[in-house]
Amino acid sequence: MKAFFKNVLASLTGFILGLVLIFLFFLAVIATAIATSDKEESIENNTVLELSLNGEVPERYQDNPFESLGGDAVNAGIGLDHILFGLDKAAKDKKIKGVYLRCDLYAGGMGMADEIREKILAFRKSGKFVIAYAEAMTDAAYFIASACDKVYLNPKGLIEFNGFAGQVMMYKGMFDKLGVEFEVFKVGKFKSAVEPFIQEKISDANRKQIEVYVNELFGHCMKKISESRKIDSSALADIANMYKARNARKALEYKLVDGLKYEDEVESELKTLCGLKADAKLQKKSFAKYSKKLDLGDNSTNKIAVIFANGEINMGKDESGDGIGSTSLAATIKKARLDKNIKAVVLRVNSPGGSSNASDIIAREIELCKKVKPVIASYGDVAASGGYYISCLADSIFASRSSITGSIGVFALLPNTAKLYKDKMGLSYETVPTGEYAVAWRPDEPLSSGMRVLMQETVNDIYADFITIVGKGRKMDTTRVDELAEGRVYTGIHAKQVGLIDAYGGLQRAIQSAANKAGLKNYELVNMPKQKDIIEQFFGTDKLEEAQSKMIEKELGKLALPYNEIKSVLNKSGVQMRLPYDLQIK
Repeated sequence: MKAFFKNVLASLTGFILGLVLIFLFFLAVIATAIATSDKEESIENNTVLELSLNGEVPERYQDNPFESLGGDAVNAGIGLDHILFGLDKAAKDKKIKGVYLRCDLYAGGMGMADEIREKILAFRKSGKFVIAYAEAMTDAAYFIASACDKVYLNPKGLIEFNGFAGQVMMYKGMFDKLGVEFEVFKVGKFKSAVEPFIQEKISDANRKQIEVYVNELFGHCMKKISESRKIDSSALADIANMYKARNARKALEYKLVDGLKYEDEVESELKTLCGLKADAKLQKKSFAKYSKKLDLGDNSTNKIAVIFANGEINMGKDESGDGIGSTSLAATIKKARLDKNIKAVVLRVNSPGGSSNASDIIAREIELCKKVKPVIASYGDVAASGGYYISCLADSIFASRSSITGSIGVFALLPNTAKLYKDKMGLSYETVPTGEYAVAWRPDEPLSSGMRVLMQETVNDIYADFITIVGKGRKMDTTRVDELAEGRVYTGIHAKQVGLIDAYGGLQRAIQSAANKAGLKNYELVNMPKQKDIIEQFFGTDKLEEAQSKMIEKELGKLALPYNEIKSVLNKSGVQMRLPYDLQIK
């Protein structure tokens, strides 16, 4: 027995010691990450910054010190804000010779692509070069690359230069097989978010509006590429629509690129541009690390708050950082309003909308803030429906020509699972209500005719409020707003023509407008809401959900998109102000 306790004690001691060692190792990892994160990057003369736009680019710089421990971290955590301000910094930095742009599979939206492209053109005015290279490019990636001094493609590479198409995934056939129908309540013939769930084909009105804004985006892209590449825009449109540049050789033949080269050959050209010999070492630095330490002003008493509103709008707090929570964003706006050092606010919106109630809570805070200091709205890829609602009361609205906005409309979508429950699963409910509307919705029966009337009245009332808010913010008669509304989607080009935005421009122009309106020459930028600290990033409550999401995407691949959309719509409650659920522009 004595030997038994001795062995147990030894095992327990070893276990505790192991935990201590693991804990100490974890602390060492954190310390290393923090040290690496805070270390100032040394910049040599004749440095070339390597900027990678491979994949999605977030609106905001993500300060994650763990990224540097993951191997290839050329542009880990890079955000649009740091791309814009980082290029400004590099243009003035005498040690920076130019930028090497890797824009292979950029997967961001066209609004963001517009902003990056304009900033590249501005950077080139400093006399420094921007050379683009890719092994494969999406159409949006090529749109950005075309603004560079030279565009090179791998000899076996591809460009997806084949025109634009709006795609909407239709779910009705699948739900028919499951025995699920949907009760729909909406206002606006263009409010098409419900169509994938109740129709096998999109409506004529929806097809027409998609055709209009897809062609507007396409025309804008052809015009800008034409200006940079010195190719007639109608010829470019023909090259795209007939998919003539379908391989590297054809891309060179039609002058979309300046040459077919491997990466080592492009690096040799970079050496030449830097005045280096062939055997000299090229000084390349990560753009993300270079732009991490930015001078965003040093006047501590005059601040401009840039408040980021990214993702779907929902009630309550946003724990994941991937959406907009009404409680969270309203509290952030209130904090900016009450801070006397903050002289103006820029609301940066990149949202397709969401909950009508949540949108109204946020809009109320914008209205209160506007009474005490300037509020300027800046639109990213999309600021539509609820995204437009929360920002339409701003003093001014800026958007890129490629931004998607409008969609002023309202809908409610309730699943009718009676066939699924009764016919397929043999389930039903017995209820003893106190009145006709005590059970508003039950899964084993369709809505009653009386409940349908009440739901439509609710949607009508919220739509009327939407029209009123837009009229107030844009100083329009509600009759005119109603003409522009009905859920119609607009590009930034069209939105400016009809008065839904004030001017073209990205985030930086909106900031300058806020400074002018507040009468500021010197100011400091403050990004809000505050990002999570290192402990929250590592132990955050959303980590499990994030891991589950990544696992689903890995296992399902392209099928993850319909899965997530179905999960999203079934989890929705209340009336929605939202864009079509699965609209993709390819």
